[in-house]
Amino acid sequence: MTISVCVFSCADLEDVSPVNSVLSSAAITSKASANAALNGVYDELQDADLTFDGWLALPQFFSDEANATGTFPTRLEFGNLNVFPSNGTMASVFTDFYDAINVANNVIALVPAIQEDGFTDTEKNDIVAQAKFIRAQCYLQLGTLWQSVPLVLSPTSDVGEVLNVSVSSRDEIYNQIKADFNEAVTNITAETGPFVASKQAANAFLARVALYEGNWAEAKAKAEGVLGAGFDLTAVDYLADQIYSLNFTTADGNNLGFFYGTEGLGGRYSIGPSADIIAAFEDGDTRFAQSINNDNPATPYGLKYPSFSAASAGTATDPIYFIRHAEMVLIAAEAAAEMGDFATASTHFNQVRNRAGLSEITLDASNYVDAILKERFTEFAFEGAQRLIDLRRRGKAEEVLGPIGYDACDKVWPLPQRDVDRNVNLQQNDCCNC
Repeated sequence: MTISVCVFSCADLEDVSPVNSVLSSAAITSKASANAALNGVYDELQDADLTFDGWLALPQFFSDEANATGTFPTRLEFGNLNVFPSNGTMASVFTDFYDAINVANNVIALVPAIQEDGFTDTEKNDIVAQAKFIRAQCYLQLGTLWQSVPLVLSPTSDVGEVLNVSVSSRDEIYNQIKADFNEAVTNITAETGPFVASKQAANAFLARVALYEGNWAEAKAKAEGVLGAGFDLTAVDYLADQIYSLNFTTADGNNLGFFYGTEGLGGRYSIGPSADIIAAFEDGDTRFAQSINNDNPATPYGLKYPSFSAASAGTATDPIYFIRHAEMVLIAAEAAAEMGDFATASTHFNQVRNRAGLSEITLDASNYVDAILKERFTEFAFEGAQRLIDLRRRGKAEEVLGPIGYDACDKVWPLPQRDVDRNVNLQQNDCCNC
């Protein structure tokens, strides 16, 4: 893999230097510079390639959620479920995740050693734990979509062979993710967010990880712990149930609406709702009007990022919904059903349907998998990689996506060929279109 090295300076704590640069360990030496460096870690999550392609579009194209309606051939490869290792968009996204990880690793390595009156251990531990939270978030995306990837836990501060990192297994990646999120639960001081790492968000991610691993008891306990006693999803408006989201300001905005919006809205319309996601919404589902505009069936467009007028200027402030309370409700429902507690599963599940204005469904052994998959499909439309991951983890990807070209080799994406070529210890995935 290719690892970019971050060199922090007082002028700009977010510059990424060429690969043959080394870290200046004198750059994070005070409480002020530590907090500025932490802001730089959050800023890395807003990288333009990650904002659209990494967090949202690529896994949505690679499923029955969205169509690649633009002209970029690298995105069309994802839309055609035929991604080549030479895909440049994928390579940029892959590298940008590691850029964020490396900035986080710098904070993790350097902040504990700062000696400054008034900069307490509690404050240092909080900053380090937030950096570990973000590192875990990036590795969760990498370890779920690519599965076996290099696990880098120290800042890249040298050149040469030290950059040639071999891959770690998905289990090793997940073990590190859980360790980082658990430390976040312990040491982050913020109880809730929604725009910063918090104890609640770390526990929510641990519930998601447990779900992905099929650890049902842990998933249910973590999800219900996040929700708290007596939690009622119907009391919270749709999309207002944010646990942790990526925040944007007009000065540091996004252009998501430009990609999701049609030409008539000033957009490029690079991504459009599939016929499958449109059909998945039942009549009367109140989420549809906040998810998809289908007034013109020839060009339906997504509405999760509706600041179309500001999007072309890159000043839109629509958040990316990383994790919401509705996901905790559905995780608890799925985990309860897997353990045979269909009464609890139905209670949780129908909170989501009731809020959407839909009639209740009683879950049982014959229907719960498909019912929950469908509810997750509509609830989280265009919010991330949930649909592709859900189909893969439930063993449904070939059945559902087979008609559009998905096969057994599509369970993992290829590693970027440019990283394989540069790193003698990096081997290409067996399943790739070489």
